[in-house]
Amino acid sequence: MGYKEYFLKNNIKNIEDLFEFAKNIHYGWIDQKKKIHSGVNDANEYSLQSPMELIKNKIGICWDMTELYRCWFSTMTNLKFKTYYIFYEDKKGCPSHSILVFYKDSHVYWFEPWFDNEDFHYRGIHEYKDINELLENFKSIFFKYLIFTKKVEKDSSINNIYIYKYNKPKYHINGFQMREHINHSELIKYKNIFQNE
Repeated sequence: MGYKEYFLKNNIKNIEDLFEFAKNIHYGWIDQKKKIHSGVNDANEYSLQSPMELIKNKIGICWDMTELYRCWFSTMTNLKFKTYYIFYEDKKGCPSHSILVFYKDSHVYWFEPWFDNEDFHYRGIHEYKDINELLENFKSIFFKYLIFTKKVEKDSSINNIYIYKYNKPKYHINGFQMREHINHSELIKYKNIFQNE
């Protein structure tokens, strides 16, 4: 069964349907031997799932989720969309997150079914006037989230945050290969504060 047929058959026909579907996918990861794990992934063992694998396994990390969103938007809409990756450079684990943004009716939207943790809630489809405003907010919310979850100290610098715009990676690559893919993507320069697309 193709993706379009699957989405139609399972009533994932519009953006709100995709949002509700994605909320039910659990945090965890699949290794190179297709074994399911909970918690933070191991970069060597991690395997980026195809959208259909993620649908079947119902467990993944933001990289897997973003590929599902990419697949759905490219299959079910004619809307322009982009994918972004943010990370905090701490010389250790480099906490990170990836998202899809889409453009509709002269606005841009951050599609975020997941950013929801205990008392920290930013789940939603958030509207912005332009990509500059969205990415500045992405950076700010991500930094607050890192402090809230104690992944960085309160006195950490927001200037250690980097954002990349990246294209579709190959499926089944590991975490290091995924980071390499992103490192060869477009780094968003803060000097020209996010040029309009």
